[in-house]
Amino acid sequence: MKFSPGIQNFWLQISNFLFESLVVFLVLLWLSGWRFSNLLNFPILVGFIVGFSLVFFRLIWFLSHLKSQLLQALPDEWKFEVAVLADYPLLNLSWLREQTSILESLGFVQLMDYKVEPDTGFARCFAHLQHYCLAEICQIFGENGETIVQSISIFSILEQDWVVGAINREVNQNDGIAYIWRHPKKVGTYYPNISLDEFLQAHLRFRQQMLDDLGITVSTDVSWFAFRNLEQQATIYRKQTMRRKPLFLSILEATLFELNPKSEWLGDYPKEAVKRRANHR
Repeated sequence: MKFSPGIQNFWLQISNFLFESLVVFLVLLWLSGWRFSNLLNFPILVGFIVGFSLVFFRLIWFLSHLKSQLLQALPDEWKFEVAVLADYPLLNLSWLREQTSILESLGFVQLMDYKVEPDTGFARCFAHLQHYCLAEICQIFGENGETIVQSISIFSILEQDWVVGAINREVNQNDGIAYIWRHPKKVGTYYPNISLDEFLQAHLRFRQQMLDDLGITVSTDVSWFAFRNLEQQATIYRKQTMRRKPLFLSILEATLFELNPKSEWLGDYPKEAVKRRANHR
């Protein structure tokens, strides 16, 4: 998988700092007559400390500044705004209508059309009043107007703050950053190349397995307010996680994800399931 632009730029900057450090070392080694022992001479040693200190502090400033920019880009709360189809000339209307029709045939009812922040996408939310789950049709556009995400998600709110979700597309490079703020109780699975009927059934089967393993039940509140509350909690958690985690560790996690994309995130679910089985023996 090709690295996303943000990840590529980060490691390019880190490479520049490493190159600067190597240049400083080679210059000092040249001044010492290419003898490592001469690096301990006082003038050379002072130059060594000053040179590497400058590179180090520039690196620290870069990481601090980048983290500040990322935090500023993340909203403090989920701001809902109704979406109007006329405002999205690039929206794939035929696809939207087709997916809406299929979801409604499966028992979903339409709740709301809303903007995906920061005004780069369109989403339509649905609720299933018999299966007690929510669905979302989403199309997000890049800076040049190209579609970067076009998918459908189905998710259920469970007891004890658990949420299980599914998305009907392949993992892509844009999921690496989202992996940084993964939640231990928010379980997610990708189901590419599957019909919406099969997609719904796969979600319900996996949800039932979680309910049985954890000894919990599904929330029957599938109102728009429940959906908004879920989005609000997720928005707050994303910013808290970005603020708490060291930036270098966060980018490293995203990079490793893009090198080896994961088609599911189970969080603490396996551990909690094993613990519950052990307690019931």
